[in-house]
Amino acid sequence: MVAWQIKGFGGMLPRVDVRLIGDNMASEAVNCDLTGGALVSLPQVEFLKDFTAVPGPVEKAYRFPSDDENSAVWLPLPSRFSSVVASPLANDDKHRVYWSNPGDQHLHVNTRDRIAAGDPSYNVGIVQPTVAPVITGVSGGDTTVPPIDRSYAYTYLNTFGEESSPSPASNVMAGPPDATWTVTYPGAVPGMPAGVTYAPIDRIRLYRVVTSASSGAQFYRVTELVLPASGTFVDSIPDSTVVLNEVLESVGWGNPPDYLDGLVALTGGILAGFTTNTVHFTEPNRPHTWPSIYDQSVHFEIVAMAAWQQYLMVMTKGFPSAGSGNNPSNFQFVQSQVAEPCIARGSVVVDLSGVFYASQNGLVQFTGYQINNITAPMVEKNEWLSYYNAPHLIGARHRQSYIGINDTDRGFVIDYSEPARLGFEDLSTMEGATCIWNDETSGDTLLMAGKKAYEWDCPTTEPQIYRWRSKTFTTPTPLSLGAVQVDVDAKVLQPAPTGSILLDNGEVTLPAGVNAVFNYYAGPNLNLIMTRHLTVQQEIFRLPNGFKTFDHVVEIVSRVPVYSLQLSTTLNELKGV
Repeated sequence: MVAWQIKGFGGMLPRVDVRLIGDNMASEAVNCDLTGGALVSLPQVEFLKDFTAVPGPVEKAYRFPSDDENSAVWLPLPSRFSSVVASPLANDDKHRVYWSNPGDQHLHVNTRDRIAAGDPSYNVGIVQPTVAPVITGVSGGDTTVPPIDRSYAYTYLNTFGEESSPSPASNVMAGPPDATWTVTYPGAVPGMPAGVTYAPIDRIRLYRVVTSASSGAQFYRVTELVLPASGTFVDSIPDSTVVLNEVLESVGWGNPPDYLDGLVALTGGILAGFTTNTVHFTEPNRPHTWPSIYDQSVHFEIVAMAAWQQYLMVMTKGFPSAGSGNNPSNFQFVQSQVAEPCIARGSVVVDLSGVFYASQNGLVQFTGYQINNITAPMVEKNEWLSYYNAPHLIGARHRQSYIGINDTDRGFVIDYSEPARLGFEDLSTMEGATCIWNDETSGDTLLMAGKKAYEWDCPTTEPQIYRWRSKTFTTPTPLSLGAVQVDVDAKVLQPAPTGSILLDNGEVTLPAGVNAVFNYYAGPNLNLIMTRHLTVQQEIFRLPNGFKTFDHVVEIVSRVPVYSLQLSTTLNELKGV
C-alpha cells in the first residue's frame, strides 16, 4: 500500500539529488509563488514606459516620485550599471539627481524639470578660478592709527548656488583700517574647460582677510556680484560689518576625479564613489565638490559599493570591506579576511538583513562584521557559475527574496526567508531583460527589456503560467500508480484568458482555453505517460495501468492555484491519504 500526499509545495534545491529531496520539493519550479504553501502563479509584468525613441542604448531608468504614473518623469540610463542618487541636500526644490555611467569621464547632474523638458544634463563640478584679484589702490582713512595688511580672493557660484574653491590670493597691501580699497577681479563669465559642461556661472563672491586676536587671519565674504560685472570693486565696508558675514569655507574643494563610478548616497549629506581601488567622498551637503583629502584606498580593485545602515559596503575583486563614520574626515574601513570576491557588479542588492552579492561560491550575505554564503546548502559552486550564469548576474529585492537575471532570457528567485522549503524558483518571463532594480521611493521591482520599462510582481495584472514538477518518487519494488486527486482553486472554472504574456520566452505554455494541466511521467527515462486537463476543483481520476516501474514524477502546469496533490495505487487508497 503506497500513497503520497503533496502539500506545502516547495522550490528547488539543485544541490540535492531529485530522489533525495523532500516529498513536497520540486525538481522544477518555474514562475511559481510558493510562499503560502500552495502552487500560485506569479503575476505578469506591467508595461510602464517606452524609451525606444531615445537615441543610443537604454538599459536602466530612474523614476522620479509621482502620484500619477501617466505624468511620471523618467531618466533613461545607458548602462545597467549606471548609479543614480537623489540630491542629498535638505529641501532641494530643484529635485536634482546625480548619476555615473561606467566609462564616462565625468559625473552627471540634472533637475526633474530639465529632464522632463528634454534638456541635457550638466557635469558635476564647477569652473575653478585661476586668476588672482588685484588690489590696485588704497585711499583715505585715518593715517594716525596703525595700518593693516589686507588681501582678497574670490569664488564663483553657479545657477545651482554651488561655490568653487577660492582663487589665488591677491597681492597684499597695507593701509588704514577705515580706508577705501580698490580691487579688480575677472568680471566676465568664465568659459567652460574643454570637454565638460558644468552648470553656468552667474555670480562671483569677493572675500577679504580680517585679522583678530582670537581667530587669527580669515577670509570673510565682502560682497556677491552678478556676472558679467564691471571687474572693479571699491571696498569701504568696515571690518566690524564684514566679520558678521560667512567665513570662506571652500578652501580645498575640488571637482570630482575623472571616471568616478558607482555613486552611493550616505547619511549626513555625503555622496561616495570609486575609481579602481580608491573610495572618494563629497564634502557633506556639497555634492559638487570631492576634496581629495578624503580619499581612501582598499587593497583590491573595487567592483561595486552599497550603503547599508551606517556602513559603506565595498565589494572588490578580493576581500570585501565595510566603512563607517559620520563625516568623510573620520571614515574608517575594516577589511574582511574571507576570500569571497564579487564576480558580478550588478548582483549587489541591499536588504534589511545585509548586502547580497554573487561570489564564485554562491550568493553571499555581507553585514560588515559577518559573511555568510546563503546558497551553500542549495546549489553547488559549478551549477551556480554555469546554469545560473552568476558572473553575469543582475539582481534586485523581491519581497523577502533575491531575484536575478543573467543574460539568458530567464531569471530566478532565491527565497532565503525559508530556504529549506522555498529554495530556488526559475522564471521564464525575462526575455530580453537587460536590468532589474528596485525603485527607491516605491520599493517596486522594475526591469528593462527592449528599451521598455516594466514593473515586476504587479498586483493588478493577470497571472503567468507556472510549471511545478515533483521529485522523482522511487519505490523499493516496481508498482503501478492508479489514482490521483488534485485540489484546484475555483478559478479553474473561469474562462481561460487569451492574449500573449509580456516578456515570455515560451518555455511554459498551456493549450488554448485551458487553465490547468496534470502530467504524469514514469519509467527509468521518465517518459510522459498521461496528460489531463483539469476542469473542476476536486479532480479525481485514474492513471493508465498495465505497467509497473520504480520511478514516478507528477507535474502541474497552470495559471490558477493548486492546493494539494494525492497519489495512490487505487481510488480506495485516496480515502486514507
